[in-house]
Amino acid sequence: MILLATIATSLWAAFANPPDAAKPWCYWWWVNGHADRETITADLESMKRLGFGGVLMFDSRGYWDDDRHVVCPKAEIGWGTGEWYDLVEFSIRECSRLGLEFTMNASASGGTLNGFIDGKEYETDVMDRAEVIAHLDRSIGPLLKRVPDLVGTTFTHIYSVSYEGSVKTGGSWKTIKDNFYATMREWAHAHGLKVYSESGGPWAGGATAAKLDCDQLDLLAHNDFPQGEFWPLYEKFHSPGSGHANTGGRFFQRGVVLSARREGLSVISMEAFTHMHCHYSPDPAHLKPLADIAFADGANRLVWHTFTCSPKKFGVPGAEYFAGTHVNRNVTWHKDADAFVKYLGRCQALLQCGEYVDDGEFADVATDYYGWGRYRKDPHAQFTTTHRREGDTDWFFVAGEGKNVIPFNASMEGRTVEIWDPVTANRKTAAITEKLEDGKTNVWLDLPVGGSCFVVFAPEGMVNSRAEHVERAEVMITNAWEVSFAYMDGVSSPPPAPVAMPFLRDWTTYGEEGSAASTSLRYFSGTATYRTTITLNSQLSTHNSRLAIGKLSSGLAHVFVNGADCGVVWCAPWEATVPLGALREGENEIEIRYTNNWFNRLVGDSFLAPEERITRSNLRYWKRSRKWARQPVEPALEKECPSRQSRFSGPSADDRLQPSGLTGPVILKL
Repeated sequence: MILLATIATSLWAAFANPPDAAKPWCYWWWVNGHADRETITADLESMKRLGFGGVLMFDSRGYWDDDRHVVCPKAEIGWGTGEWYDLVEFSIRECSRLGLEFTMNASASGGTLNGFIDGKEYETDVMDRAEVIAHLDRSIGPLLKRVPDLVGTTFTHIYSVSYEGSVKTGGSWKTIKDNFYATMREWAHAHGLKVYSESGGPWAGGATAAKLDCDQLDLLAHNDFPQGEFWPLYEKFHSPGSGHANTGGRFFQRGVVLSARREGLSVISMEAFTHMHCHYSPDPAHLKPLADIAFADGANRLVWHTFTCSPKKFGVPGAEYFAGTHVNRNVTWHKDADAFVKYLGRCQALLQCGEYVDDGEFADVATDYYGWGRYRKDPHAQFTTTHRREGDTDWFFVAGEGKNVIPFNASMEGRTVEIWDPVTANRKTAAITEKLEDGKTNVWLDLPVGGSCFVVFAPEGMVNSRAEHVERAEVMITNAWEVSFAYMDGVSSPPPAPVAMPFLRDWTTYGEEGSAASTSLRYFSGTATYRTTITLNSQLSTHNSRLAIGKLSSGLAHVFVNGADCGVVWCAPWEATVPLGALREGENEIEIRYTNNWFNRLVGDSFLAPEERITRSNLRYWKRSRKWARQPVEPALEKECPSRQSRFSGPSADDRLQPSGLTGPVILKL
């Protein structure tokens, strides 16, 4: 019994402080090779601080580099030149210093094996085993000679991006499986590395997208861990459904999970948060439910797409790749993104432990696993779940939402039950349970919009206490707020002037729309510091308490009470825990540092001439409405009017603003 109790103890230790191996990774995008040592160090140190465990370095040249996507700065150094290898070697050694894993794409392309040798593009025939080996010798071989002491420890994997179901050189899928995927893994293992890839691509068209014979699971099997991907859908970014989580997305993960389980692989990876819609528009609260779906479907390592390397010369927000949810140092809420990244790490820590238990939630292997669909048979209509076990300890990851209390019918015998919250890293030992006649247990859960938790069934030794009735009091903060504004570092323009708010309101309602008002508070993107006070008597000031700040339509908030750090509020239920002792009798100071994303400021800058803009980036700023795309356009105006909608190319003056700021109510819950 002591041994069994130790399993639960070790699980909690991993959950509370995830090991490096359990942390998410991120794509580290070099835009046409633009990187320097100062930026490399700053980027990698920032990734470590946020809670990432590794990077996938990707220097892709000419991949969707055009004025309908983003116009990338021209390359200054060639891919595969001595100067380029100097920077990559420096990156690997910095990762070693910081304790990050370094992995890299083995190519200078998004879909084929390309490299730049002596300034010329060299395309590899992936159907030719000898050419694949020659390419890896040319592209990866020089690095192995530069960092032999770090191969297999810091420099651990090479990567091949999804092939997108396209084969230009003919042949059969058996040929590409043997001569490309299998050869790449064989070469990597012989040189002390491992390999992962999005084998076969997402194939949005289904099995008919590739006319050749292919079993996707076989391609995925030629990885040390396979990788899929999921994309948020744009429509939810501006107007998340009232009272509902953003669960709209495209998911390519079913085949990946099946392949990994068939091959006995412990890590199941997903490229996460990729999208090709409005840049900078999603926030962590919009992304969390999608990550939860991936976790419940079996993923246990997310690779955030994308953290772009953007040297100071490009300004703020600077150079960006045309796709993905940006999380680099030029993102407004980057400094507080650790709250979300660490959430992902806590989930992954438990999902990488133990063994998967099949409770019949999933469709069988015979199910068509092509395309973007999810093929899940979830017996718990209210929740999406996955079940893992080690020894006599079982745990379920549960994602979903419900008012009041919802019974979770666990498919196992009743035992001691705890509920672990990966958002706050708190554990609830007073779970309300009901043992059923069939040997199962109902566990009552109360999850907010887009909620999640782990339900842990442990052997005796983790003894539950029954829930006790607690008297609660609420104090609504009705005092006026003083609000000051600040742009992030790197912006030279002055921020809007401070304002007094008798009541909280969306700041996009301040001022008029249009170019004359485009530098007003209406279009502000950055951090707004809200300050007010609340008076408490001696009895109320000694209570445990939470500060509920009201639902945020965009952005996140860092809360302080009398100077005490109460943490970052980034998802429902939109509450911060006030440390015991932070409150005092009499006047108490409340400070909430709210940060929205870049989207509104980019829209405001679309009204302005380049020299007048507050932001600098490689995005297109469409001064004229994209709605003109549906109407005849004068030739002289064609350059400013795209022939089709292309939200991923940049902002437009007619894009609808995201609601921003605190709208309350702000309530102290005692």
